[in-house]
Amino acid sequence: MARLESEAKGGFYPTPPDEMEFILKRIIGEDGATLSIFDPCAGKGNVVKQIKQHLEKKDCVPITYGIEIEKTRAREAVNQVDHMLACGYEDARISHNAFSFLYLNPPFMEIHGERAEKRFFRDLTEPDGYLSVGSLVVLNIPQYVLADVARLIATRLEQVRVYRFTNKNYDDYHQVIVYGYRRASGQGRDEQLQEYLENLSKRSQAPLNALDYPDWDEVSYMIPAQEKPVEIFTSTIVEPEDIIKSEVEIGFLDKVFAQVEDVRLQNGAMRQPAMPLKITHQVQAIQSGALPEHMGGHLLVAKDESVHTERLETDPDNGKQRLVETYVRKSVIRTFGPEGHLDLK
Repeated sequence: MARLESEAKGGFYPTPPDEMEFILKRIIGEDGATLSIFDPCAGKGNVVKQIKQHLEKKDCVPITYGIEIEKTRAREAVNQVDHMLACGYEDARISHNAFSFLYLNPPFMEIHGERAEKRFFRDLTEPDGYLSVGSLVVLNIPQYVLADVARLIATRLEQVRVYRFTNKNYDDYHQVIVYGYRRASGQGRDEQLQEYLENLSKRSQAPLNALDYPDWDEVSYMIPAQEKPVEIFTSTIVEPEDIIKSEVEIGFLDKVFAQVEDVRLQNGAMRQPAMPLKITHQVQAIQSGALPEHMGGHLLVAKDESVHTERLETDPDNGKQRLVETYVRKSVIRTFGPEGHLDLK
């Protein structure tokens, strides 16, 4: 599929279910083991669901985690993935050294002159990042992008094998699947692996076995059991619906109103100010509800008003007069009682 068409779709290429079935044939898990499955480009969640169903048939206990930046797809994925975030991975807070399997099908495009596939792989497999050492990584990228990520793969993965899509889909997608385990940091780079991957990026060289090549009995990848729970998996983006949901759950506004009412009830116990209050202070106190509106038989009404004044000034240089107008804000407390009203200024 053409690169421009890919970018028009936001680089979104969901893995065909039949190709995913062949990808999963080489993946196994320990019986009864809890597996933390992470797909940071989850789309509508269909692939994550397919992974989970495959591992459940292997008597494993998979817990799935997905991220999808496109909100329409993310809303659909909520029903397919155990824990789902609608954001980019850059805007997520996620536990480190917690995931035992990463399935990465990144956007097929360039971002600021760099392949997105390289950026995603670099950020999501970094040392002491989200993956535990020994976790399984499955990378789904176009074959010609292998050269861009070859050095990173040779530094961060071991026991690497590469397969291409089946004949049914390869001519349309030109995609390859890279299997490997996350290496411990500080082990250097496998230069032979890097050279091999760079050569594979040229489709005319070194033909690859297709995913349906029947070597499943000889080649399998075991997902290690989860070493520690995923305690943090949340978006840092606050959406309006998050605020509404939070308000409903914790009753935030009710608590604010209760605090205001509590202040009113405690007015009698308020401390006296260090210095006498000016009219302006008293006006603000009445307007805010900190002072009562009724005092004995009088009703207090506080307001600010604008006072307009005019005066003539003589210019000392030419002796001419000019009219000067000023507007000054005045704070007023108007008291109403049986004898009438009185303004305190």
